[in-house]
Amino acid sequence: MTTLIYTLTIFALLLCLLSVLAAARRRAGDSRRAFATAWVVAFLLFVADWVLAQAPPFGNMRHVLAFFPLVMAPAACYLRRYRALELTGWLAAASAIALTGALCMPLQATWRQMPALQSPWFAPHVIAYVVSYGLMTVAALLTLASWRCENRLRAADALVRLSFPFMTFGLWSGALWADAAWGGYWAWDIKEAWSLLTWSLYLIYLHIERYPAFASWRRRLLLLGFAAVIVTFLVVNLLPRIESLHSYAQ
Repeated sequence: MTTLIYTLTIFALLLCLLSVLAAARRRAGDSRRAFATAWVVAFLLFVADWVLAQAPPFGNMRHVLAFFPLVMAPAACYLRRYRALELTGWLAAASAIALTGALCMPLQATWRQMPALQSPWFAPHVIAYVVSYGLMTVAALLTLASWRCENRLRAADALVRLSFPFMTFGLWSGALWADAAWGGYWAWDIKEAWSLLTWSLYLIYLHIERYPAFASWRRRLLLLGFAAVIVTFLVVNLLPRIESLHSYAQ
């Protein structure tokens, strides 16, 4: 099973990179096909992880990172059909980054679902955050590449607007989950505090455009928000000396 999981992860990563390469060469059809195949492989990986964990595989960092292609590929289809945005290569790039991270994480073959995770909020909460963080990653990549292309900045703005409701749901469902698991909606745990800070930065980003005097700060604010995403999603979970109620996610 271990060999299968690593093989599927590497295969999905290579397909995502192939999608990125095809998009860079302006071969949109090939990029979509490669990313669609990556989704199939990522789904098989998800099933294998579920069998190994004997529970929905969202409880550690490797599980979550490996799940990114499963939400990024449908997001690419949605953006192309309903927002007229062809971002398959960018979403595949975000998936490739996540899968690379998954390969760097321990397998944790003995992981089992602890009591705090046995909640109906478990899967919706994690999926909402994966969607929001994945789209925010692409928004940050587009922003970094937008200094000479305003169209990319507009695409980044559209991604933030699409992902912010998912982030809001993740924050809200997390509070409800915390109340059910620990008897309180909010404990100012470091993970909770950074999640609130991240959400607040993107909220400011979405409202600051109303004030022309601060409009030039939007690009910097979007990148600052993504830096907060990195701290919330990775740093808080991976630094060994940080004490958190969310330590099960390491």
